Amino acid sequence: MISRFLRSVAQASLTILVPIYLSKLGLSGVQIGFAFTLSVIVGIIFSIGVGFFADKYGRKLVILIMTVVNSLSVIGFFLTTSYIPLMLFVSIGTIRGGGGGGAAGAAQQALIAESADSKFRNEVFGTFSFFGAIGSTIGYALTIALPYISNVFNEGWRGGYLFLMALALIIYISTFFITLLVRENKNRSKRQNTFKLSWKLLGKFSLTNAVNGLGTGFFSGPILVYWFFVRYGASVDFISIIYVLSNIARAISSISSARMAKFFGTVKTIVGVRIIGAVTLIFMALMPTLFLAGLFYLLRMFFVSTGIPLRQSFTMGQAKEEERASMAALSNLPQQITSSIGPTASGYFMDYSMMEAPILIAAVFQFANAALYWHFFKKND
Repeated sequence: MISRFLRSVAQASLTILVPIYLSKLGLSGVQIGFAFTLSVIVGIIFSIGVGFFADKYGRKLVILIMTVVNSLSVIGFFLTTSYIPLMLFVSIGTIRGGGGGGAAGAAQQALIAESADSKFRNEVFGTFSFFGAIGSTIGYALTIALPYISNVFNEGWRGGYLFLMALALIIYISTFFITLLVRENKNRSKRQNTFKLSWKLLGKFSLTNAVNGLGTGFFSGPILVYWFFVRYGASVDFISIIYVLSNIARAISSISSARMAKFFGTVKTIVGVRIIGAVTLIFMALMPTLFLAGLFYLLRMFFVSTGIPLRQSFTMGQAKEEERASMAALSNLPQQITSSIGPTASGYFMDYSMMEAPILIAAVFQFANAALYWHFFKKND
């Protein structure tokens, strides 16, 4: 939980910093979008390795390896301002959002599920998501001070960005040592056959997640930051305030998710909040001011975040113990593949002033995702 909290601080700050940093270096929307598309593709490769490797050799080891990779990606920003190497560093960092755990997320989920009694799993994953949300809130809040930090350095505007990136690097290094203290059950059931898996269950999760990825790719963390920046001319500190408030909303909804699931049912809650999230996206796309667009984004985060820990818990509950990391990683694989389409497409729309298009397209796919989830899992509620 502490490791998740700290990792989220680093990831959230980078989510704000990196796209605007790239824009200030003179890169176009398409170039920035392509960098994050490449990040998704590399994340796919990492996820395949994380899932199989974690179930067979250990979840803790995988988290440690991915922490080292994340650290190396941040170091790269200090070494160059050239587009090609920056694409590499953005991609291996898989910078796409603050609270998701990155490529190590599947191993984290399996490790958490291993330590939790099944009847308390929703509560545990709600708390896990709460720690991620609070960490993200702090990470976004750090970037609010960016204009003031930049004034301190002789290097000009880059000084503030590099200072906060250095802070993210220190946090990643600290999570490495904290993860060393985690105890993993060495006697748990382990996968013996690499390709033996509950493929039918995986297919259901994969299809719903693939449709979700088609939507979320159009407004994933860094691209949405760029959308606010280009459409409304929002400053970094104002965007950071929106993200801070949205993560406070996410924290509140995460910690209350288990209660909602007990009242409405897990699947009904997941589907219901996804529908509400799609509706708020439509309103957000059509808002004439940054304040109103930010308000609807806050509402979306409040409702949709209720379903995130419930979906993670539900996936772990349906999967066999020895398949949990693989199921978490591979079920999200189609989402990562389909979401790789979104960033470059969004960059194209924004370069040609079609600002509403990415968000409206995302809403359509979010509706479809809710319908599919209900179709496949309504009997499991």
